[in-house]
Amino acid sequence: MDRAVKKNTPQSRGPAYRSRKWRFFLLVLLYPGFSLFARGKQEESKPTPVNGEFVLCVTAFDVSGLPPSQETLGFILQRELVRDLAVIPYRLRSEEELFRYQGLAWTAVMHDAASRLAEKRLERDALLYQGLPNWKYKKELKRINGELRPLEEDFAKAESQRPLIEAKPLFTISAVNIGNGLRSPEEEDYPAPGAFPPPPERGDEEAFLRTHNADAVLTGTLRFFYGRIYAEFRIFSRGGSFVYEDSTIFSPEDFNGASDELKDRFLTALSNTDPARLVIHTEPEQARILVNERAVKSGEELRLFPGPVSVSVNADDYYPELRDAELTGGEEAEHSFTLRPKIMEVLGLTLTGPGASVYLGALYLGGGKTQENEDTAEAAGGETPETETAIPENAIPAVEATAAERGEPEVFILSIPAGEYRYIRVDTEDGLTGEVIVRGSPEELERRFLPPELSAGDAEIRTITLTPRRLPGPDDKPVELKRQKFYGAYGRFWVTLPLAFIINGVSQSYINSYNTSRSQELYGKARTSYYVSIGAWVVAGAFLVESLIRLGFYIHTANEETIPLWE
Repeated sequence: MDRAVKKNTPQSRGPAYRSRKWRFFLLVLLYPGFSLFARGKQEESKPTPVNGEFVLCVTAFDVSGLPPSQETLGFILQRELVRDLAVIPYRLRSEEELFRYQGLAWTAVMHDAASRLAEKRLERDALLYQGLPNWKYKKELKRINGELRPLEEDFAKAESQRPLIEAKPLFTISAVNIGNGLRSPEEEDYPAPGAFPPPPERGDEEAFLRTHNADAVLTGTLRFFYGRIYAEFRIFSRGGSFVYEDSTIFSPEDFNGASDELKDRFLTALSNTDPARLVIHTEPEQARILVNERAVKSGEELRLFPGPVSVSVNADDYYPELRDAELTGGEEAEHSFTLRPKIMEVLGLTLTGPGASVYLGALYLGGGKTQENEDTAEAAGGETPETETAIPENAIPAVEATAAERGEPEVFILSIPAGEYRYIRVDTEDGLTGEVIVRGSPEELERRFLPPELSAGDAEIRTITLTPRRLPGPDDKPVELKRQKFYGAYGRFWVTLPLAFIINGVSQSYINSYNTSRSQELYGKARTSYYVSIGAWVVAGAFLVESLIRLGFYIHTANEETIPLWE
């Protein structure tokens, strides 16, 4: 019986299918609306400050009033000032200066917008005199009117909104001409005397600043005044936002003091902020101090610009310390550093040579009796001076050595930081030298560090014995000599090895020919070539053995030059 086939038509799918279909189309139509609502309100972009740099142009100082023999002082003074002024990080603009720069920037923006708008309007007016057909005139007029609308909006925006000026612009010194290229004072610490442009005339400073694209210009004049040098300086900025004038008189002998005084004045005037004073005190006092990577002394007063400062203090056998601080204008800050001493291990160094001198790195620690000490002792009445080695308080106290009384080798006591490596060298009077690199025992090995409740006699001290040897002189090259001998033997082996293979091949040919023909003539040649082949293999083997022996000597001599490591 045939079954009726049910067609898959919309009518046959029922109302449920049609309902799902309408929901699908509704979702597709509403999806763009969901995405628009999901975006929300965008944040308004903040205006970007302009004039982010303050550029100072330094002009050539006028030294025509100085004697020819002292003109060099003027050049040196200018170069020193350029180098010192280059460290200014930024300038703090005053309210008056911000207002002046805002006016200059607003005028420049208005002039640019007005120029573009006026140029487009002139282009529109010129259409009347070009004799264009009516249809083309309307087309061009429509195009220009469309281009005028955004220009008018830009002009209205520039007129209503004044630019935002950077209150702390970066301070830079304009590039000066050195040689054939342009370099900044940071790249050249001492520019040549002719590297600076000539100064502008009074009243022409604004044009000079526009030409050199600078914000301020520094000029100077030096002249001779009754055996002293009288110097006048002037700083003029754009729009006359600030004018700084200064003068000083000094003797040629006091040149460095005058240079430092002028530097402090100019730093204050150009940065528009009072420098901060910083004093660093350290314990121990001989610690090395770096302030912003500049070496200073403990207790020295520093004049720094406001802002972040990094101070690092380190000393031998002490843990270093690093500290960051933020300085404000006019602040007088003092920082004290008390370094924590490292835990030291006391070592006993056995001295086997006469009059041995002990060095820890490049530091001389002392040594045994020398001829010089004996001569000094005879001059002092027969008493031999003893060499004392300072041991830190936190080190294991050393047991007093009585090796000399017992006729044993002298033991020299020294200390090294726990867990660190130190280079120790011993030089004897007869020209021998012993070297070793020692690593202090880690702090967890308490057996080598004296507990507080024990006495010095209970401490276990590690003893190192150095056997001094004569080091090769500048003309002695033992490693290179052994290497050359090894390369020679190795080369001879590789020359004789292929020859041995060739001779062996010839010998085998003669032997095979004799075995085939049994000729007496071939027998003699086969025998001779066989013995020659044996000799060739013996020579190649001898050169191989020589190469291995030379290699052993080479490695041994090379290892002799290395410094042993004790851990």
